[in-house]
Amino acid sequence: MNVENLTTLQPKDFGYWVDPERPILSLDYYAEGPHRIAGHAHPRAQILFPVDGVYRVNTQIGNWVVPPTQAIWIPSHIHHEVFANSSMSSLILFVDEAYTYPLPHECIVINVSPLLHELFYKAIEFGNDYSPGDKKSRFFSVLLDELNDMGPAPLHLPMAKDNRLLRIIDILLNDPADNRSLSELSQHVGASERTVARKFIKETGFTFTDWRKQHRLLEAIDRLAQGEAVGTIALDLGYKSSSAFIAMFRRSLGVSPGHYFRDTEKRVVGINNKL
Repeated sequence: MNVENLTTLQPKDFGYWVDPERPILSLDYYAEGPHRIAGHAHPRAQILFPVDGVYRVNTQIGNWVVPPTQAIWIPSHIHHEVFANSSMSSLILFVDEAYTYPLPHECIVINVSPLLHELFYKAIEFGNDYSPGDKKSRFFSVLLDELNDMGPAPLHLPMAKDNRLLRIIDILLNDPADNRSLSELSQHVGASERTVARKFIKETGFTFTDWRKQHRLLEAIDRLAQGEAVGTIALDLGYKSSSAFIAMFRRSLGVSPGHYFRDTEKRVVGINNKL
């Protein structure tokens, strides 16, 4: 993603409102065209749920891709930037810091169940004008209970702290098609292959090979959302053939690239028809 050409938008101020009597504030959000939301952090935790399109969220500890039917949980005070390659509609929920202790303390992408989907839309419908003990307040207590059951989806790309690893990561982020071996890249940054291999696992939880595959998977999801052809994506990401890319994608997400967003669209339409 070429972030230099993206229109920069400022974050909404709901995340900065400290008000324990309103545990959740919600926002129905739309942004026209490719854009980025400037890096920021706020006391309220945040849920960002794209209704269509794909968001990318970058932090110092990792990058996440968020397609429709999934959402990202961003804890309080986590500095983050948000990027999109197209116009985006999304629902955003801000959770007061007083209620975040039992919730995850790290960013996670979550699968949005039909129930959670309906609760998100109901939060938007109810709005932000409510008081302790009223009907709306009781609803938001139910929503908080459901958030406690959030489980992670596998769309996370962890970052590293070691300067040599960061140099390798920068190379791969700038050119996903770079097929140099770990040995070649280690030599390029002045480290032994053994040291880099060990530190990749220690600092990211991934082997070098799995980290590169995960990066390519997230790039693929972003490009598929923009309507790029599978063959073009495969070549741009360094695969020798479309079939090799499709096999990787299917192993990772259980469906082929051609069906991934078609299935997502069907699930979204099906859920919306029930509301």
